[in-house]
Amino acid sequence: MGKNTAHKFNKVAKIYNTPIFQLYYLWAHKACINFLKDYVKDKFKVLDVACGTGIFLRKIDKHYKGLELFGIDNSKEMISIANQYPDVINFMVASADKIPFENNSFDLITIIDAFYYFQDKEAVLKECFRILKPNHSLLIFYPAIDIFPKFILEQIKFFSRLFLMNLEEYSDFIKVKPLKNMAIATNFASVEEKTKLIHRFFIFIKNENTNKKTCA
Repeated sequence: MGKNTAHKFNKVAKIYNTPIFQLYYLWAHKACINFLKDYVKDKFKVLDVACGTGIFLRKIDKHYKGLELFGIDNSKEMISIANQYPDVINFMVASADKIPFENNSFDLITIIDAFYYFQDKEAVLKECFRILKPNHSLLIFYPAIDIFPKFILEQIKFFSRLFLMNLEEYSDFIKVKPLKNMAIATNFASVEEKTKLIHRFFIFIKNENTNKKTCA
């Protein structure tokens, strides 16, 4: 995320965990956890990129045993709130295009409803590829608002502006093809893509032997 996005999230950090902010995520996080059941196992080392206040990590921790959980976000206020909870999740302020972990460190990386905020999306994918273990997974999730009826989309845009977000700025990357092209060019293998109701999921597998290519 860029400095401007971090500034916006710093402003809303104190109310981010409130029910009105988290209403959508009650459904979205549950959908992500259900989708991940074939890609995560007990004792996995998991990184959530743009983790916010850490709510998703705390939810997934309840479904598996012995997970080693990490979260990064470039909003200092979000991470400050994440660190207030008495758990063993490792949170730190860090940029998604300069992730402070060694190569081949993680069994699973998640980016939940955040990828379109990143200014240098290719750099983020390259960093995820670098720190992911071979034959392990990156999940990218976001709402499939490009398939919504126009009147619903207008309501979503209105409420997003109330929370200092302008989805129109990110509309090009709430689509399938640009993300798939970028991920495959980074050497990921596109394994699964699924749109379910208002949710869109991508699983990319790190495959170091994949030839670089683009989608047809």
